[in-house]
Amino acid sequence: MSVTTLLALATTAAMTAASGYLARRLRYAIDTRPTGHVPGPAASCDPDAAREQFRQDRSLPWRLAHEWMARLTLAPFRRRPGFRSLRILIVDHGPGGLVAAVAAKAPRDATIIATDANAGMGTLARVQASRLVAHGLEQRIGWTHSLANNIPAPRGSFDLVVTAGALHSWAEPESVMRELRRVVAADGRIVIIDTRRDLPTWAWVAVKVAQRLVMPSALREIDEPSSSIRSGYRAQELEWFAARASFPPFGIREGLGWLVLEAGEFERDTIRLRVSRQP
Repeated sequence: MSVTTLLALATTAAMTAASGYLARRLRYAIDTRPTGHVPGPAASCDPDAAREQFRQDRSLPWRLAHEWMARLTLAPFRRRPGFRSLRILIVDHGPGGLVAAVAAKAPRDATIIATDANAGMGTLARVQASRLVAHGLEQRIGWTHSLANNIPAPRGSFDLVVTAGALHSWAEPESVMRELRRVVAADGRIVIIDTRRDLPTWAWVAVKVAQRLVMPSALREIDEPSSSIRSGYRAQELEWFAARASFPPFGIREGLGWLVLEAGEFERDTIRLRVSRQP
């Protein structure tokens, strides 16, 4: 048997093995696509995973995502600025990327309070926000440690309440959302951004492939980001939570892999949303 023939056989065998492996991985990804809400561990509960999240938070894709979130949450206040200083609450702030983005884009006289159930996240978030020192913005941020369903603030304390990436980790979403409703002003705005569980099959497969190939080992070990997607909700479920929590008029946007709930009296004539309810 010639060398050429041996090389051809070896190449064919390698391609067959690779195709078989890829087919098994794709089959596994499709078979594990979430069909119902499955709670998972929060990355903030694992020190190594939390540090990896902090590093990712400083990457360009996440910084762009946080800038988009900040623009989205602050847009109505820019269109209709008031005479009163804006009061902002960021709930379960995580590594702090969103806090930094909101602080950079909010009016200079705004007051920003950031809270998280995990005290360690507060430490990481302060480091993240420290990049704003040169602009004199960090001094406007107040940090506190509290559960999302027990915020140490009087009723109606804030004009804007925002949370991103936390809904899927709340054991009792309705309880937390009632608390958000309590601390927001009567004419205020609530924005909740989180993962969408019912993302398309091809997108789920892409997440599983990317998780295996590029995700840091500390996050892979707790099955992130797959775990966050499986523990996420569908738009209809989020709508139910908001209605049960007696939210003001609200709407829900569906993106490829995310949901955005926006609530507030002025939302009806400023944005077009998928659903809207008057409790």
